[in-house]
Amino acid sequence: MRKINQKIIAVIVTFLISSSLSLDSFSQSNAYEVLFDGKSLDKWCPKNAPNSAIKGWKIEDGMLFMDGEGGGDIITKEKYSDFELVFEFNLTENANSGIKYFVDTIYNEKTGNMMVNGPEYQIIDDYNYKGVKDDPNGTTSTGAAYLFYPPKNKELKPHGSWNQGKIVAKGKKVSHYLNGKKLVSYTRGNKDFLKKKSENKFKDDKNYGELKEGHILITDHGDKVFFRNIKIKKL
Repeated sequence: MRKINQKIIAVIVTFLISSSLSLDSFSQSNAYEVLFDGKSLDKWCPKNAPNSAIKGWKIEDGMLFMDGEGGGDIITKEKYSDFELVFEFNLTENANSGIKYFVDTIYNEKTGNMMVNGPEYQIIDDYNYKGVKDDPNGTTSTGAAYLFYPPKNKELKPHGSWNQGKIVAKGKKVSHYLNGKKLVSYTRGNKDFLKKKSENKFKDDKNYGELKEGHILITDHGDKVFFRNIKIKKL
């Protein structure tokens, strides 16, 4: 009986160890990578000068923001394909910013120019910004897929308050969230997307929004918008 009990105990211990390892592996595979920890920008670089130091952006009290002018857009050093990106932002009055994704070098077929660009989760003061306050749920308002898809069911907290944004990209499907609610869901490169593209300023940008992977970008429009708790999870 004692030998049987020992065998049973051994099987249970083996099972528990195996389960623990499986759960640990699952946890690691579903863990977020912190892109901004409130202390450094080690995982970021200037959009047009990846080997240069970041200028114009300031970190204070765990927040990232533009301090003055001339900082320029910043991008992650790494590229991402399927992901879930979460972030918090706090607008100042009349401020404009945004977070872009699937960002890389693309070609303008009309001008022949090369540029670093990608789809954008718009972040703007819907309540005060000229041209937006009269259409606070349009394609240039907060949470929109900029110039493509307007947000629905939006509850944006006014400037001075923290909002939480989220972007989920899986294959060609993309969804935007704000404060826990889904605002936008679309398919990159499908017929509807390409029709909308043909009607906006990106119409000549080859492969705009259709790249398999790209950087995450925070825009600099010269306005002060605070960011914190930026993290990403590969899906």
